[in-house]
Amino acid sequence: MAVTATYDLFKLKMLPSILEVFEHTLGTGRFWAGDRVLELRDPKTNEFWAKKSTDPMWGRIILRSADSLGGLESATARSAWLDEAGQDRFTLDAWRAIRRRLALFRGRILITTTLYNLGWIVQQVLDKATAGGAVTILRAEKGEVEHTINVGTGIDLIQFDSIINPVYPLEEFEEARAELPDDLFQMFYRGRKAKLRGLIYDIFDKDRHTCPRFPIPSDWERFLGLDFGPVNTAAVFFAQEPGTGRLYGYREYLAGGRTAKEHAEKLLSGEPGIPTKCIGGVSSEKQWLREFAQGGLPVRLPPVSSLGVGINRVYGGLKRYKVIFFDDLHGTLDQFGRYRRKRDRAGNLMDEIENKKDFHYLDAIRYILSAVLAERKEKGRGREETPSTSGERYTSMRGRL
Repeated sequence: MAVTATYDLFKLKMLPSILEVFEHTLGTGRFWAGDRVLELRDPKTNEFWAKKSTDPMWGRIILRSADSLGGLESATARSAWLDEAGQDRFTLDAWRAIRRRLALFRGRILITTTLYNLGWIVQQVLDKATAGGAVTILRAEKGEVEHTINVGTGIDLIQFDSIINPVYPLEEFEEARAELPDDLFQMFYRGRKAKLRGLIYDIFDKDRHTCPRFPIPSDWERFLGLDFGPVNTAAVFFAQEPGTGRLYGYREYLAGGRTAKEHAEKLLSGEPGIPTKCIGGVSSEKQWLREFAQGGLPVRLPPVSSLGVGINRVYGGLKRYKVIFFDDLHGTLDQFGRYRRKRDRAGNLMDEIENKKDFHYLDAIRYILSAVLAERKEKGRGREETPSTSGERYTSMRGRL
């Protein structure tokens, strides 16, 4: 498989490069445009097997874009090249779909990308590669290459400055260093992870705001946040630890094409009962609330409609370490790494949120926590704690972790 982030990138960048190499330079490929498949010539007979695109082939490269998830399914592949997988449109769902296509052969994956956000590609590739990996730094005549090999994860990570490319202008590189904010320069021109200034929840720290999954006692109070949609109905469940008042995000849900009753049944499946509070939606979505109530799950609107107020309450909960997430909620963690403000052409931050409608988990979290955190603060419940190390962070949970 060869997959790039969007169809525009496929047409303008990936496809011309594939055809240049396999058809024109090597003469080993033949493109079937209708199916977006490149047939590979049999190296023994020097013949193409297929008479039409659906015929058996000696080998083929399936060419796709990540913004069309349906095109990534129903195939078995031995390897994959993912181009610009760091872009927002190359989603966690696309990454998971590709992994499923490679599962039978345990296929290898080559990723070539600029870093654009701190979502899944940082959390599931870069962070894993650099956790205990052996690092070699090579300084070339122009630029620097950082090579990390992690035997435990099987990830081979190469990060290099743009000017390692011999045709890339050194002047352009130095102008970017002088003019751009450092976070953008490190990510766009050096391929290095940096703390993005525009992140809405810039305080979120995976080391301090996540923990391994543990069995939640049945007597802990439960809460549910919901974000409605015909294609993407999202939910995040929280359980509150008695005494500390800390909220643990322990389950995420995202599905479409179901009735409200079907959603309710799926959401309540495996739960000890209906959560104490179920909150979600906006004032224009009251029909969703009525249908969920008829389906057996009573949901109320959030106590505040202001986006800014809701974000501030979640931010405060994170800052006070009153909100912790299980580290296998990959969809939620991915969105924390991508939820950021737009920038203008000069790189200046704007008030508007980038791709705001894509963050269903974070909307669900904002709805429920804007209610629960405000209520708990008013009642004065819980003991404020500011853990400084992973050992101190879960003092009350040591017996269960």
